[in-house]
Amino acid sequence: MCRLNAWRELVRNSFRADYKFPVNSAKNWFPGHMHKGLKEMQRKVIDVDCVIEVHDARIPFSGRNTTFKETISGVKPHILILNKSDLVPKSNREEIILKIKQADPIISEVLFANASKKSCPALRSVLPRAVKLIENSNRFHRGGKPDKSIIIIGIPNVGKSTIINQLRQQYLAVKGRATQVGAKPGVTRNVMEKIRVSNDPMVNLLDTPGISKPNIKDMHVGMKLAACNTLNDHVIGSMFICDYLLWYFNTHGHFEYIDYMGLNEPEENCNMMLAKSAIANGSMKIINEHGVRKTIPDYEGVAYKFLSGFRKGRFGRFYLDEDQLKAPLINSKMSNLNIYQDMSNEKSV
Repeated sequence: MCRLNAWRELVRNSFRADYKFPVNSAKNWFPGHMHKGLKEMQRKVIDVDCVIEVHDARIPFSGRNTTFKETISGVKPHILILNKSDLVPKSNREEIILKIKQADPIISEVLFANASKKSCPALRSVLPRAVKLIENSNRFHRGGKPDKSIIIIGIPNVGKSTIINQLRQQYLAVKGRATQVGAKPGVTRNVMEKIRVSNDPMVNLLDTPGISKPNIKDMHVGMKLAACNTLNDHVIGSMFICDYLLWYFNTHGHFEYIDYMGLNEPEENCNMMLAKSAIANGSMKIINEHGVRKTIPDYEGVAYKFLSGFRKGRFGRFYLDEDQLKAPLINSKMSNLNIYQDMSNEKSV
């Protein structure tokens, strides 16, 4: 505890309080949404009974594609799955759900889930909840069709295909992948045909390409999306992402990176942090400069280690939207809030 207090004091007195972005970085870094994929989704949405949106639980408020509300969801039942719940703490989940529903009243259900875990209770509840919502709603243009059709949407690389494959294996006991998993973020695939995931009741899911948030004007939102790997690292640059995360960790008191990277104390400068970590871990490389062989830190390799550490939860569980969580709730009433989370096999954090 004394060490943590000393580090907090060091950051408070000596480190940068605000993050300064490079000039014109927003224009060069963050792409708009994928028009072709969105248009194709709009053409198919007339035959859809329910919308399942998938988002990264580490950024529950940041980066959701708000155009889905006007172009895809409409008045159809809408379930929001905050995936990768194993990377965030259990605390604040009720508050997060309430804030999301306050800001986006079209959301019918909000679930915290871990799609990589087959036994995830929240994931097992998705289809029953969707079917119930569909049966209690007006099924526009589809009254005579026996099946229930659900479209699954979201920004790139949040786990949409993994969820489809898990549901397919869960209800049909079919092994193998019905839809591709692990496509690079930001790469648009064509909207696929319906994928049967259940026979009783008869349910089809429509997979879609990841559609990024359009016109990212808030640079902090853009960097959070990049940190969570929903944008290609090479578009922004891994060093810039590392620098932003380092600033965020320090200013929010998350010092788990210090031991993981082999450091002795917090570092403000990203290049210095990576250099010290490379030396401590023996991550060096030899270059030939003007006929002279030099040994230098492997900055790219150590940057990859730093980003992977965050993305795999090696630095502990926390939200990148902590500042939004601190904002006061409007007419806060959480006593009757119905929540279904993935709580199994998770330590209290």
